[in-house]
Amino acid sequence: MHSWYFVGDSHVQAFEIAATLGLLRRPSRFLIVPGATAVGLRNPESHTQAIAHFREALLPALPDVVPVIQLGEVDCGFVIWWRAQTLGESVETQLAASIEAYARFIDTLIDAGYSRVVVTGAVPPTIPDGHRQGAVARARHMVTASLRDRTELTMRYNRLLAAEAARRRLPYTDISAHVLDAGTGLIADAYRSPNPRDHHLHPIQGAYAWAEAINGLEAR
Repeated sequence: MHSWYFVGDSHVQAFEIAATLGLLRRPSRFLIVPGATAVGLRNPESHTQAIAHFREALLPALPDVVPVIQLGEVDCGFVIWWRAQTLGESVETQLAASIEAYARFIDTLIDAGYSRVVVTGAVPPTIPDGHRQGAVARARHMVTASLRDRTELTMRYNRLLAAEAARRRLPYTDISAHVLDAGTGLIADAYRSPNPRDHHLHPIQGAYAWAEAINGLEAR
């Protein structure tokens, strides 16, 4: 049986919790690089050095391993907006740059010999407008985009990710339909962390949502 190897930003912790709870049907391992961005994959000297960590973990290709990538929340929730404001470029330009870097990383894994790579959608943002509790919220407050703006960008980002996966005939899955409130289109209260300083999903609810999504790939 192939094992999952989850790599990405701190939102990989939801998969790790799912494994701890015995919710995943395959053996799994995890590599978490807090603050990792998709656009940062272009630069081996980025602050997090995420691409170096990912390459070290996954290359050369590991036998009987399926990489599962979880990136994009930092891009959609902060970096795309910040770079657009700081560089005087459009959000569209920064969105395209992030997706391009992400796709290039996927191609690196395919070229290395992985026949299957799972692409997962970026987690929708949770930080309310004007909220400054917690280090992440305080760091991101300089971005003027509203929660709705950031959520809508995340949905666009995920559609583009799904298209890149389909182009390469790779599996794609996300949990947006589960975690967004049908009435508001924003993150549902049940999926917010009980800790107002934590920008991640509710640890248990998020773990169950992702476990269902990943286990569902078995039928495809």
